[in-house]
Amino acid sequence: MTAAFPWYDLPSVRWANDILWKATGLGGELDRDTPPHEQWRSEDLVVSQACGLDLFLGDAPIEPVLAPAFDLDCEAGRYYSYLVGARTGVAAVNAMTSRSGWSALLTLCQPSSVVVTGSHAASLAAVRDGSADLACIDAVTWHILERDTPSVVAGVPVVERSGPAPAPPFVVRRAGPRNVVARRITAAMRAPETRLARRALLLRDVVPVTVEDYAPVLAEYRAVAPRMAGFGSPRKLSPEIP
Repeated sequence: MTAAFPWYDLPSVRWANDILWKATGLGGELDRDTPPHEQWRSEDLVVSQACGLDLFLGDAPIEPVLAPAFDLDCEAGRYYSYLVGARTGVAAVNAMTSRSGWSALLTLCQPSSVVVTGSHAASLAAVRDGSADLACIDAVTWHILERDTPSVVAGVPVVERSGPAPAPPFVVRRAGPRNVVARRITAAMRAPETRLARRALLLRDVVPVTVEDYAPVLAEYRAVAPRMAGFGSPRKLSPEIP
């Protein structure tokens, strides 16, 4: 069985993800060793997480079932990013397939060049040590780091906030037991025994979603695609939503 909550599994809150998973009653332990893109292709996938863009930029046999409702000042099931550091110069990008770190950045500014870091925390480190001038950081990641490891964000100014977008979904294998997984995770998110874990993860609830709910993420990517020239070719889009 493959199960993971990889998107916000920062060291300071891994205990919280473990409590949430245990509360689902689905058994086993969270997989912290297998990269998400490999989890998505696992035949025994129960649940993982993905960026909204991953639903369209690849061919993994996954579909979204729930979106997290974060303790952010936006609509439930949505999130946003912070442009940090500066508006011009070298951008540190967690991944070229990231809505929060890449396409959201291009809605706010046009960098001179890009360095791919592999994570939001690494992008922040690049801005802090001067190897990059700016980055776009998922607001949930930013606030967890700001609360638990403030030295990571110290001295990095927030320049602007991006528009909201559908939050990174919990995903299951297509044709898998999506309803069972959705019910168990929803129940865990509302259980009294997970209150402290949810607070640590900035989670208020979850909301049901389908791939159609992520059309705004795809539309945003298509809108900024012309600005990606020189940073690598845009990825082939899945035909799920025309």
